[in-house]
Amino acid sequence: MLAPSRLAEIAAGAEPAALCTVVSTEGSTPRKAGASMVVVADGSEHGRIEGTIGGGAVEHEVRRAALEVIATTRPRLVEIALTAQLGMCCGGKMSVFIEALRMRPPLVLFGAGHLAAALCKAASAAGFDVHVADPRDELLTHERFPDAHALIDDYEAEDLDRLPFGPDAFVVVATHDHQRDQAIVERVVERPARYLALVGSQRKALLTRERCLAKGVDAAHVERLRCPAGLDIGAETPEEIAVSIVAEMVHVRRAVEAQARRPRGARAKVAG
Repeated sequence: MLAPSRLAEIAAGAEPAALCTVVSTEGSTPRKAGASMVVVADGSEHGRIEGTIGGGAVEHEVRRAALEVIATTRPRLVEIALTAQLGMCCGGKMSVFIEALRMRPPLVLFGAGHLAAALCKAASAAGFDVHVADPRDELLTHERFPDAHALIDDYEAEDLDRLPFGPDAFVVVATHDHQRDQAIVERVVERPARYLALVGSQRKALLTRERCLAKGVDAAHVERLRCPAGLDIGAETPEEIAVSIVAEMVHVRRAVEAQARRPRGARAKVAG
């Protein structure tokens, strides 16, 4: 079992993770109740682990389920019959409870203008931990962003590692300058995120994508970019635009949860 101090350290880190704990066993099993491991979504196919619940096929199955829990932040109980389901010779059964160590998905928000202030408030109320990045000290204040989880004082390349990218992350680019927006998109478009959006017009969207492709950014990553950001509800004011973006983020988040609840053979493609 991992020490509580190590679990706290992982939970506070930039990479999302899930705690997998064996809660009950029946018959012969590789580990007994109380055994645990952490799966960290580090960008690799199966994630990185600390600790073990027995290795082999059972651990592989739990790691797959843990990555789904990380993406949805919804806990789940995985019950595994080692012989019937996995072909293991043990013959026993294990129940493993999986819970995300980061319960509220992070929103990485580039920009601290009027829209960002409205978006931070709305997104926090909707269940997101908002991380606001902007180099303008006069705008990046706790008074303007009382609901923010963290304030980051720049968005240069070296600052990105301070931000919680990952399969559960939501990213919105909304700075005061088109060139800055372009530079940020180019820096983050290949980083892991559930949702990546740029505030702007259809024309801006076209130019941004063309410039990314011209600089060699993989087309599949460029296609992930949502621009204009938000659902088309005819929004005009910063508050209305914030509502449209949060609505789109909630739609993506809940769609991922619905997909994770489907049987493995009946997965539908989720937008985003």
